[in-house]
Amino acid sequence: MRLVWIACAVAAALAIPCAWVHADVRADRAARDAAQKLCETQDPSCDWLATLSSLERASVTRGLAARGLTIEPAPWGKTVGKIYIYNEDVFAEGSKVLRFFNRLHYTTQESTIRADLVLQEGELWTTERTMETARRLRDPSFSSVVVLLPVQTAVAGQVDVFVVTRDIWSLRLNTQYTFQEGKLTNLSMSISENNFLGTRAIAALAVTMDQGAIATGPLYVDKNLFGKYIELRARVDAVLNRDDLFDGDWNREGSQSTVSVSRQLWSLASKWGAGMSFSHRYAIDRSFRGTSLRTVHCPEGGQCEVNFEPDLVDDSEELPFIYRMKRWGVSAYGTRQWGESVKHQLSLSYGVSSQRPELLSSFPGTEAQAAAFIDAVFPRSELASVASIGYGFFTPTFNTLRNISTFDLAEDVRFGPDFDVSLGIGTKVLGGDNNFQRASASGGWTFPWGRDGFWRLGASISTRRQSGDFIDNSAGGSVRITTPTLGYGRIVALTSLSTLWDNTQNTFFTVGSDDGLRGFSINEFAGQRLLKVNLEARSLPFPFWVFRVGGVLFYDGAAAADTLREMHYYQNVGVGFRLLVPQTSRELFRFDLAFPLDTTNRTTAGHPRFLAGFESAF
Repeated sequence: MRLVWIACAVAAALAIPCAWVHADVRADRAARDAAQKLCETQDPSCDWLATLSSLERASVTRGLAARGLTIEPAPWGKTVGKIYIYNEDVFAEGSKVLRFFNRLHYTTQESTIRADLVLQEGELWTTERTMETARRLRDPSFSSVVVLLPVQTAVAGQVDVFVVTRDIWSLRLNTQYTFQEGKLTNLSMSISENNFLGTRAIAALAVTMDQGAIATGPLYVDKNLFGKYIELRARVDAVLNRDDLFDGDWNREGSQSTVSVSRQLWSLASKWGAGMSFSHRYAIDRSFRGTSLRTVHCPEGGQCEVNFEPDLVDDSEELPFIYRMKRWGVSAYGTRQWGESVKHQLSLSYGVSSQRPELLSSFPGTEAQAAAFIDAVFPRSELASVASIGYGFFTPTFNTLRNISTFDLAEDVRFGPDFDVSLGIGTKVLGGDNNFQRASASGGWTFPWGRDGFWRLGASISTRRQSGDFIDNSAGGSVRITTPTLGYGRIVALTSLSTLWDNTQNTFFTVGSDDGLRGFSINEFAGQRLLKVNLEARSLPFPFWVFRVGGVLFYDGAAAADTLREMHYYQNVGVGFRLLVPQTSRELFRFDLAFPLDTTNRTTAGHPRFLAGFESAF
């Protein structure tokens, strides 16, 4: 109860009414649920406007008035006549100052939206086709509102369709970041035109920063090139040393690039898909613990140990976890899709990839320490040439929910079972360094819960067989629970367990701070086994001017070690504040204050940690 009062106090201090106790929010939610039930049962008294969120309803109301259209309450079984498209300004409400900025935004062309429609004139109006069209248009990079509604026509037996969209501000500085332990640890930023010439293409100068490096260069994305459902993605970066750049030095330590062209399975009716891609990264790989480089314990003449407590060993035996990596890969694939109630996909692919780790010229250890460091830290050095076959299926059953990853905006969830399996054969005959076979499988089942909740079970496993041995094995399982709306909010929980064994790649899991244990240091715990438990009580969004705001109470628990016997479970609780600006992004501003319940070498129980990010926590 004390944490609830803290959440309300934080909101009140910001002059925002507490979302936990605002009756209007709850009433709007109840009215929407009742309207959705009527429409789902094809009741002629269906009120389509009442099924929408407040943001969507405002856009649709203005669009109907502008076009002089009237909603058709009973479209089922009728043929689609005309399709009208109305794309609203980014700032359709608010002051004249805000609306002035619409002049700096290139609104999406009607032809661009029409080219992405799955539902076409002359077809029967069905819920499935309209929902699929909305999913196709509902891209978080371009739109904050996507609604399809039936509207009246004078032609007997027909119904027209009204497509309402609302652009997200495109000419902008896009950001996604994490601030933790008093440091900006991750940042993705781009100076971009997210709707280049109104075609929903992205042209940008992008920057990606982690704790060690900054990658910057041009980015271009077109998801419907030439109107042929061909997706083109291209990015080329120079990689700079972060610390040197902040000190005023332009120290280029590598480069990276990604280019891909693919013909998508753009609708459930699509039968064929294909694509090819190339990527490379010649740069420095690092691992961090807290805000400092992770160190490796390498005693002279002994084996190196990655996961240890630095305070318990001689500083002269600690080496920084850093090395140079040269990676590149090229691949091509083709996919065949078929089925109605169950969608099946069969894929064939071929790829060549290379990874070559190297010691830095500034490596501080001896020759003996270098050999031990390579054995304990480096992933496999290998050129792999792999032909693969894959199969998967899923049930094309979807529902539109809200207030899960974002606030008040529509989100699509797929229900039912899904499964994927692949088998790859690497061979020296095709130029690879080794003969091997690798296999992987993953699957899950998503179950609806009430009006707007769901829960999902998931599992995965992978292995590699080489020289008669099974190596680089991994497995994991997860349970995600999203309750239906309960009064003024909902509860979201995620539990996952992951494990590695016979691992020759020297990889390991980490947890701490923003990646699942918010009250502890960055990557504070590491090992071959990982358990995470995250739980949040999230409020419904409260409309405040052009914003959507809310609060959360959260609990995190996690454990990581090389064996299950060594794992110790650490916990924290906390309170958070969420803010959405739907005109500029679907992502949330997130501010969390976490209180650890355990004491470690780096963390004191009860000592709060503040984190800020521009995304959902999990």
